[in-house]
Amino acid sequence: VLAVLPLGASADGPALNVGAMPIAGAAQAFYAQEQGFFKAAGLDVNLTVLPNGAAIVAATMSGALDIGFGSPSPLILAHLKGLPVRFMAYASLYTGPPVTSALMVGKNSTVRTGADLNGQPVAVNGLHDIGQFEVQSWVDRNGGNSETVKFVEMPYATMMVALDQGRVAAASESEPWVSMAANGARVIGNLNEIVAPRYALAGWFSTEGWLARNPELAQRYIAVMQQTARWVSAHPKEAGALLERYTKVTPEVAGMALRQLQFDDGGRADPKYLKPVIDMISKYGKTPSFNAADLTWSH
Repeated sequence: VLAVLPLGASADGPALNVGAMPIAGAAQAFYAQEQGFFKAAGLDVNLTVLPNGAAIVAATMSGALDIGFGSPSPLILAHLKGLPVRFMAYASLYTGPPVTSALMVGKNSTVRTGADLNGQPVAVNGLHDIGQFEVQSWVDRNGGNSETVKFVEMPYATMMVALDQGRVAAASESEPWVSMAANGARVIGNLNEIVAPRYALAGWFSTEGWLARNPELAQRYIAVMQQTARWVSAHPKEAGALLERYTKVTPEVAGMALRQLQFDDGGRADPKYLKPVIDMISKYGKTPSFNAADLTWSH
């Protein structure tokens, strides 16, 4: 179900239907709408919230969305299926600690190593997504056998409840829920470092057809994302308050999530930041590798 946020887009510019997720990494679009950056750029943006990247890819391919937000893995899988998707720009990059993606267990859990998760259920936001592959790699590197792990798909917001109830042994969490769960759970693995010291966490994408027809609109959208990234750096307090509203976390957790997240203001989806993710998916998703430039838009 598409849930359009009532954010009052401008009605005097080209209409853009944009899909995002209710997580810190996608907050650029919420900030740009709230601060009037889209309107100032002459864009009439309708924001739609969907639960995961696979759903956003599907909505973008169907034409329900013009631009979508997602992690690299659903786009990589879409590309491997022959779907014409391209990253326009990155929303965020992992550039080193602090962690933004963590493998978490209950505070009183005895799980400490990969071997402890053999045969156990583990929560991930999307099956065959980067979160699952990160866990698989962590398990294998820490003495376990990832082929025995039973992955369970669920929203980030419900993972801690599943941990508390003992329905899963561990969860692949993302900010701001990593910070929000600190009192009731503990981190046993930095899942970012499993991928690479520097790589694309998520980005904004569209179809090759839409980008070919609307290069100027795409450029304007990218410019607004750059502007928003710089605004967040200069206004952390205001950004934290808005993040609190959109993700329903406390002010403290929102502030922490923003300190741990680096929005990319480079304005270009550099293929080299996609390659580590492609390599991991090729290994754990058992898919062919390909040139990362085939999944980015040159402009």
